[in-house]
Amino acid sequence: MMDLLVGTLLFFAIVVGWFLGKAERKKKPAYLGADPVTREYYLGLNLLLNDKQDEAMEVFMRTIEVSPDTVETYLVMGSLFRRRGEVDRAIRIHQDLLARPSISKMQQTTVRYELARDYLKAGVLDRSERILKELVEEDSVYVSSSLESLMSIYEQEKSWEEAIEAAGLLSSKGVAGTAERVAHYHCEIAEQSISVSDFVDARRQLKKALQKDKGCVRASLLQGKLECDAGEYKDSIKVLRRIRHQNEDFLPEALPLLDKSYHALDQGGEYIQYLFTLLEQHPAISIVIALSDRLRELKGDAEGAFVLSEYLKQRPSVRGLHRLIDFHMAHSEGAARDNLALLQAFTQQMIHNKPIYQCNACGFNGKTLHWHCPTCQEWGTVKPIHGLEGE
Repeated sequence: MMDLLVGTLLFFAIVVGWFLGKAERKKKPAYLGADPVTREYYLGLNLLLNDKQDEAMEVFMRTIEVSPDTVETYLVMGSLFRRRGEVDRAIRIHQDLLARPSISKMQQTTVRYELARDYLKAGVLDRSERILKELVEEDSVYVSSSLESLMSIYEQEKSWEEAIEAAGLLSSKGVAGTAERVAHYHCEIAEQSISVSDFVDARRQLKKALQKDKGCVRASLLQGKLECDAGEYKDSIKVLRRIRHQNEDFLPEALPLLDKSYHALDQGGEYIQYLFTLLEQHPAISIVIALSDRLRELKGDAEGAFVLSEYLKQRPSVRGLHRLIDFHMAHSEGAARDNLALLQAFTQQMIHNKPIYQCNACGFNGKTLHWHCPTCQEWGTVKPIHGLEGE
């Protein structure tokens, strides 16, 4: 990306240099020698070719006069500074451009949008928001991009109602792909309502989330917990079983609530049957561990250990091995038990050191499920890890 920007800057530099040379040739005879401006320009070009971008840009900014023909060059410089984290320099360039009456109205619009991006990058959200709102109200060519940036600002500020409104405007402009994001906004509001015991509003927000995105697992998990906490265990089971058809990757997240609800209804047998069904269609170590634990309670250690060991033959898992060791330690003594304890300590350390979730978009990982990735800021991309050390 940096090579592309430098290449673009070089292209504009060459074009501007050609115009400068042409203008200078018209202005004075050749015998008077090279103009200082032209000499400065070619000095900057030489620095750029020698991979000295900082010095080259300083020369160009001194040399190239701001005019409608050179605005693009300054915009490239400003964008390059912003990408490199030198936001103050980008802001100065764009503010200086706006102060020039010679640039066209369309160029002013472009500069204002770039300045809003500078402020957003710098964390000066109020100034960025003000400019972006103006661009939206003007229905400028940057209206869609401005609405996207406004949504990012509202996400940072946790202004979920404003984010929903911006997403609605963006959708009205024909931009698709906002439904999943808006569903998460409604879930955020629902969590805020739950925190103040406003369960009526929480249910309303979760309903809106599912209307926006039928596959919103987060809404189902929150709704299932609401019903379970309220003692509505049948409703909780009904909601949580929906996750199987929404996204099977998140089935392990529903198991503790399903276990509690089935147990409260004294329906252990039905729960075991459901776990067998899940295991056949969506194999995961969390499911087989839950199943082996329930079989252990009902039929004894041998039955629980058998189901777990048969699964591990097909799908090796550190978590599964750790639980299987626990089964066997209950029936071991002396040196055998000591050896199993050492092995269990080893598997425990492996489990403790490994992340549980990973973002499919940027690779961020950790032990906590983030619905909004803290690294790439994408929604719904963090999922349980699968494989030997995961599900």
